[in-house]
Amino acid sequence: MPVLSTSTAKRGRGVVFVLAAAAAMVLIFFAGSAHAGCAGVGESGKDYGCGDVVTESCTFNEDLSCPPGHGLIIGADGITIDGAGHKITGSETADACEWVTAETPEKGYCGILNKGYDNVVIKNLEIENFCTGIAFQGSGQNPVVNCTITNCEIHDNGNATCSSDTSIHGIHLCYVSECTISNSRIHHNTGAGDSCEAGGNGIFLYAGSEAFTNNTITKNEIYDNRKSGFFTKMKLHHARITDNHVYGNGQGGIVLRCRMSNYNLIEGNNASCNYGDGIFIGGENNTIRNNVVRNNIAGFKIGPRDVIGDGDGINMGRSQESNNNSLIANEVCGNEGVDIEVAVGCIGNHGRDNTCDTTTNYNDEGTEGCSNACPEEINAEELAKELTEQGWVMYGTDRCPFCIKQKAEFGDAFKYINYVNCGLEENRQACEDFVRTCKEAGIKEEDIGIPAWISPNGTPYIGYHDLVKLSNLVSEYRAAQPAPTATPIATATPLPISTPTPGFESVLTVIAVIIVTLFFFSRERTCAKKEK
Repeated sequence: MPVLSTSTAKRGRGVVFVLAAAAAMVLIFFAGSAHAGCAGVGESGKDYGCGDVVTESCTFNEDLSCPPGHGLIIGADGITIDGAGHKITGSETADACEWVTAETPEKGYCGILNKGYDNVVIKNLEIENFCTGIAFQGSGQNPVVNCTITNCEIHDNGNATCSSDTSIHGIHLCYVSECTISNSRIHHNTGAGDSCEAGGNGIFLYAGSEAFTNNTITKNEIYDNRKSGFFTKMKLHHARITDNHVYGNGQGGIVLRCRMSNYNLIEGNNASCNYGDGIFIGGENNTIRNNVVRNNIAGFKIGPRDVIGDGDGINMGRSQESNNNSLIANEVCGNEGVDIEVAVGCIGNHGRDNTCDTTTNYNDEGTEGCSNACPEEINAEELAKELTEQGWVMYGTDRCPFCIKQKAEFGDAFKYINYVNCGLEENRQACEDFVRTCKEAGIKEEDIGIPAWISPNGTPYIGYHDLVKLSNLVSEYRAAQPAPTATPIATATPLPISTPTPGFESVLTVIAVIIVTLFFFSRERTCAKKEK
């Protein structure tokens, strides 16, 4: 066996020491960055992971994939859970989701469970594959007060194979007051059964008392949920449901089911293309104003006993109980049932300046039926294709309410529109060019906004435009000159939500690279000395 010289042995021990130190540093680095998921922002610096009770504000630094159980449990007032664009994924099963009631969402696995704490904020977080995505659970003596969910995506929660009418939903609120859900996407949540409390609503709100007021549901996109987009029962009072886009849901768009859902405002929503009624009002003295309610579909997607399934536009549907509601300036057209219907025995429902073609037991003030007839139907797909062929481009984002409303005008046909999403970094230059085009056209900077359309000859049209207006613009351009060849806009690819923390295999790879590099460095130094 060859014997190393003393100098060679020393060099060998030095190399081994350097390698060991480097490997240790790499392990420390990766161990230090492999946080549990939500890092505390206080002095403790504690990391919160699956099943933990969170007692301070924390910010996610990686995605969490949780075993059976709750994701995170709120344990203090006044804290903020900031997802920072990350995701928490659960492990729901039918057994875990059984026997949840309207008042006890904690009985099923929840992505975030807040049982009785106030002034909590949950933001910038994606949640999937729990029985319920987010649950705020108060009580008659201790409501959850002033909590917020904003800029979240809650999807694919619930279980369709449950044997009971278990109350599992995208977001489940019970006994809450002054809480807000805003700027979030809530979609593809499911459940089982067809009772009033059965699962699969996008948002389910069990108010519990007329004393719990001023809840706000605003600027959300709520779609393709098994049951309703927004469903409430048990005395919702003085709530604001505004500027939401609610479509493709299985048992109605916006449903105020309870006969004591009173004094609420439903304004500026687009509740179109749902199975069942676009808007259902079960209570009294509600204001339904400036909503677009189109093309809702008959057909019992949930079950044959579904009373909200006949595809009406706006339905005051509880006999002798849906009274004294006010309808103002709603556009209610093309629904498979009746555009505006009032159940037999109801009194005092009134309104003005509504647009519809069909009514039952309802008239606007001073006229029979609605004040305005629905405009002639415009084929959204044909219009979208012609806009693209001529070279029109729409600028917007996926979050701004009027951008959402503009997209809803086209429904599925929006895929044919040349659309630049200014919420994506890769489109920054295109959107800066859009602003420059507006300024060159003489539009003041404070008046430049989205949504906006740029014509083929560079003329900006700022703001939301219905299909009638857009159809007129297309006709005017067509008459003025031959349509140019369209210049397609590349479809923007959203940036990834997060980059996973490297696993242990990645650590071994890095260590191996360091070892090989130092080995060859040592060999080179030895060879260099021999050459001398």
